[in-house]
Amino acid sequence: MTRKNCPRPARRAGCSWYSCKTVHALCGRHAASLCVLVLISLALTACGTTRLIDSDVRSFGPTKAAPATNGPQFYRFERLPSQQANASAQDGLEALAVPVLAQRGLVLDARAARLTVELRMAVETVNRVGGWRAERGLFGSGNGLWSEPLALTMQPPLHRYTVQLLLRDAADKTVVFESSAQHEGLWSDRDKVLPAVLMAALRDFPEGMAQTQRVLVDLLPDGPHLRP
Repeated sequence: MTRKNCPRPARRAGCSWYSCKTVHALCGRHAASLCVLVLISLALTACGTTRLIDSDVRSFGPTKAAPATNGPQFYRFERLPSQQANASAQDGLEALAVPVLAQRGLVLDARAARLTVELRMAVETVNRVGGWRAERGLFGSGNGLWSEPLALTMQPPLHRYTVQLLLRDAADKTVVFESSAQHEGLWSDRDKVLPAVLMAALRDFPEGMAQTQRVLVDLLPDGPHLRP
């Protein structure tokens, strides 16, 4: 748009209209924001085959050494009242957990269960948008509130994945293992990411590791794989 073709509204006393220079500046900001979004989309697509899921993990083993066991350990799921009220959602989460638990020698068998497993999984979306700042003279003289340039403040949301796991002795309810893990990232496909976070939570089973550890899991097309 040139100054010659710039639309000029009827002028009122004491008022001014937007200059073409200001319009071009605004359009440039929107174009920059679109470029940022396109670059982010391309980056996510390029990383689609192999992804790294990094989780912060704390875990605790039994207060006294448990007797060594050979072969699989059988368990059943136990649910809190809130989980029982939303049984279909918990069914889906437990189905995601079964193959991951099996990799650690924990096999689902309610009749032969010697352990109980209490599982909590949650996904929270965290929006990241810049605040407001005062800027002088954008639309004339004086101070006013104006947002940061769109390209700088418009960021994709983060997804926070949280997994909490509690294993008890089915007979006396003694805690056998407790673990929690949390991951924040751009990936929104929870059915793939949650098993990777659970795998991180189980890394130190059954001994536990009280200090917070950063655990890395590679998410490949065939599923999650714990890094050594």
